[in-house]
Amino acid sequence: MAKTSATHKGFRRNHKAKTLDIVFDGETATGFASFETLYAAPTTVQKAPLGHGVTDPMGGKWRYCKAGAALTNPLLAAGGNAGWTSITPAVTAVGALEIAYTASSDASATVDQYANGAVIIGAAAANRRFYHIKGNDVSATTTGTLRLFHPVRFAIAGTEWATINPSPWADVRILSTASTKMSACCMPLQPVDSGSYFWGKTRGPVFGTVAATVPGEAADDRVVVFNSDGAFIMADESWNAGKSGQVAGYVMLNTNAGGDQAIWLQLE
Repeated sequence: MAKTSATHKGFRRNHKAKTLDIVFDGETATGFASFETLYAAPTTVQKAPLGHGVTDPMGGKWRYCKAGAALTNPLLAAGGNAGWTSITPAVTAVGALEIAYTASSDASATVDQYANGAVIIGAAAANRRFYHIKGNDVSATTTGTLRLFHPVRFAIAGTEWATINPSPWADVRILSTASTKMSACCMPLQPVDSGSYFWGKTRGPVFGTVAATVPGEAADDRVVVFNSDGAFIMADESWNAGKSGQVAGYVMLNTNAGGDQAIWLQLE
């Protein structure tokens, strides 16, 4: 077993692996994970912070996610369903680790719904800041409190505009043609029940469903983007008529023998 020593604020130094690990509810979330861990069955018990990123043995990247609806087709891209929320921050002093707010456009926020998201305080440009959210209280008719990972650097007068950007990995759903304003944040690669936690892949080799031409079938066709339903589609079939689909990645292999649905995913 690797020797570890405790450090401040939920971190533990792993001397053998030479990493600084995150400790979450008694479990260690390192910067690396085995394929056995990453492909393990989804669970209703949260085992790492949402959005926590790890690297697999082949250099691929993964993020810890929570499904906001059943992910029944693991070969389609999934994205964060929640959008930004407008708030008015209360008067807050320099050094504070909490920001109270009123006039929220979201009257029904649950405990820690915004955890691992961010809040943007719209002060003068020189004092405009992006604070990372550790958690939040239940909102009560559009009022609530955000708890921060790091202290407020510039005093908040209480008259600024502000927006909460929730973690994109907190309410993950398969992309849908009915909602064409979502971006992919991962590929689940296995079915996931609504409300379950799982590791979603963000970078590295993946295999996916194709919306039109199989990637690499045509000469000089290498760049792959996401169709509005989460399937792969070639860039030249998507980027037209005012559309600019999100880049998924590129065809990995030589396709002289035919197209290939395996690509190198490039979400980060």
